Amino acid sequence: MTLALALSCLAIVAVSLLGGLLPLITTLTHTRLQLYLSFAAGTMLGAAFFHMMPEAVALGSAGTLRWAAAGLTALFLLERFFSFHQHEAPNPAEPHDHGHDHGHHHQANRGRVESPTLNWAAAAIGLAVHSLIGGVALASAVVADFETKSTFGAASWGVLLATIVHKPADALTVISLMLRARTTPAKAHLVNFGFSLMIPIGVALFLIGVLLLDAPRSGIVTASALAFSAGTFLCIALSDLLPELHFHSHDRTKLSVAFLLGLGLMFLSSFGESEHTHSPIDHEDHGHVLPADDH
Repeated sequence: MTLALALSCLAIVAVSLLGGLLPLITTLTHTRLQLYLSFAAGTMLGAAFFHMMPEAVALGSAGTLRWAAAGLTALFLLERFFSFHQHEAPNPAEPHDHGHDHGHHHQANRGRVESPTLNWAAAAIGLAVHSLIGGVALASAVVADFETKSTFGAASWGVLLATIVHKPADALTVISLMLRARTTPAKAHLVNFGFSLMIPIGVALFLIGVLLLDAPRSGIVTASALAFSAGTFLCIALSDLLPELHFHSHDRTKLSVAFLLGLGLMFLSSFGESEHTHSPIDHEDHGHVLPADDH
């Protein structure tokens, strides 16, 4: 399990660093970015619905899904106060005209440009906390798989893939905002490197917490953390999809196909999940301990 998590963290750090290079090696237009984000949002929704929530119920109970609401609310409030989840093409090469009046959005953007240092700093803080939660999501999925199947299962692959797909967008946000603030590229990439380490740190913090608990309690915590993480995935996906929902009538087919491809990928990968008829942890609401498999 530890080796699987270490390799997963290395892959995530690598794609995060690659995402930070995108403003320097390619021209990412608004439409291209929205196509990518639509696909990434599809994978995150799929990971939450087809992998994380079922695994949380399998390891815990149906009531465990209450933590998904807590996760969505927590990330919503984090975004509201830090406004970190803003994805925009760093060097727009095409007009960004949706054919509607949303001048308040552009006015808000102009306000942010006037104080760019605060903008990237606030975004970096918000994304760092968000990435720590992402580390908890990955670790809880892997621990849950090893608890129920003793292997790096479909839930682990689903969370890992969704994280890898979406992580470059977060790195792109950090780099783009810092470059707009006229920060040197070297400093921007140094900050991005520190940001890329947040998921491994989140993984380590979760594992330390689980090791400090006794076995039954650690199972409950893992199930709750997985459900909480599913809620954060839902919030991230919806924040990418909903703001642009009515503003791309000319691209609606392409964006819909990209979204469905991401969602379909997660759906297909969920067929690797085995059905769990019993939960391996002590359910407090049942008032008894389930018998072990070998009894």
